[in-house]
Amino acid sequence: MAQQLSGNSTITRYLEEVINRKTAFMDLHEARILVQAVPCVCGYSMTVIVAYVGRRTLLFLSTIGSCIPLLLLAGYHFLDLHKFVDPTISILPVYFLNWYQLLFHVGLGVLPNVLLCELFPAELKGIIGAILVIFNGLIGFIASKLYQVMTDNVAWYAIFFSFATSCWVAFVMVLIWVPETKGKTYREIEALLVGENLKSFNEEVSTDKMDSREI
Repeated sequence: MAQQLSGNSTITRYLEEVINRKTAFMDLHEARILVQAVPCVCGYSMTVIVAYVGRRTLLFLSTIGSCIPLLLLAGYHFLDLHKFVDPTISILPVYFLNWYQLLFHVGLGVLPNVLLCELFPAELKGIIGAILVIFNGLIGFIASKLYQVMTDNVAWYAIFFSFATSCWVAFVMVLIWVPETKGKTYREIEALLVGENLKSFNEEVSTDKMDSREI
């Protein structure tokens, strides 16, 4: 839900409308290429980064980091609506979008799929994956429809503010519920999810191993 309601797919779909058509010093097509190049580079980089950096750390960085440029975009469009934006700074949305794309794709963009592989036992991954794909498509459809409704009845800044709010809620959810799974076995992750003490869990595993050796 956080992945869809953070606005990435919606922004990508309506990119020409998001970027000011009077963008200073840059052609609209060049701006589109620049904004789309960032997730491409980040996607390949994440295959290396995710092996060395904690999942929870990246989700912290991604959720709070995505929230800030979305708030700046909301502020920019609010000021633009009230004619307070100088044409010479109309390129700012491109920079804000690049900032957002960079931070979205180091966490929210890819890590939900990684956590799917780590938080569920092998026998449940198939059915859980199917449920999540259906849920993901449903939320994406709702988000794209609400986008048009909000921009038609309120203004551009409202949709960016709602996306920023979603990222903030996702940050709080990660803080409260998401465990660090890097370098842990499924049994250790399961112990974290049910609130068991990992030290006691490891002692229990060691005792079981010793007992099995004695037998």
